[in-house]
Amino acid sequence: MKVIVTGASGGIGRGIATVLAGDGCAVGALARSGDKLESLRDEISAAGGTCHTSTVDLRSQNETASGIAALAEALGGVDALINNAGLVILKNALDIGLDEWHAMVETNLNGLFYATRAVLPGMTENGSGHIVNISSISGYYPLGGGSGYAATKYAVTGFSESLFQEVREHGIKVTTVFPGSVDSDSHRHRGDDGSWKVKPEEVGQAILDLLKTDAGNCISRLEIRPLSRPPKS
Repeated sequence: MKVIVTGASGGIGRGIATVLAGDGCAVGALARSGDKLESLRDEISAAGGTCHTSTVDLRSQNETASGIAALAEALGGVDALINNAGLVILKNALDIGLDEWHAMVETNLNGLFYATRAVLPGMTENGSGHIVNISSISGYYPLGGGSGYAATKYAVTGFSESLFQEVREHGIKVTTVFPGSVDSDSHRHRGDDGSWKVKPEEVGQAILDLLKTDAGNCISRLEIRPLSRPPKS
């Protein structure tokens, strides 16, 4: 299977990319950090996997389209797109800066839209494909102290579930994933070692299972939470 993963340079994205490559998928990794992408490619190659990379700022429609086209050519097509790239800024509506608000909207929503638009024509032509959009528990449950972030993730949820209605007739699946607390740098809080949280590789395994579902069905929603509760402060 040929899979493109956005935001693959670290955290959840890196976990997804390494798990998929370890299972034999050819991975196209896309992110803004070229050095971290090279590190990911070297790690996957050393383990015998296949990884092509493209350094792209998803906030640019032109960069995104070009980067995904290059990865699709290197991979020989795209069977699945994992829209994982995201920016987390947890501030309330009075404290968040306009530049921070726009950065989240441009990354979490616009970037996801640009990437999706880039792969849809090929998937439609092939009559198959799978788009997995990483939302958040905050994409359906209110998040006090992070209303801007929640707004972008609610938007991801609405776009994903509406998109499914638009493309299912073309044989294209759309899944919205709602991770809870994940042990990644963007979700790490001061004094929290993350040991109780879901590991990025565990999210990767869940994504791999999604991609292996039979062609005639689609798991449209998947929620992943840690079994353990957060430690008491």
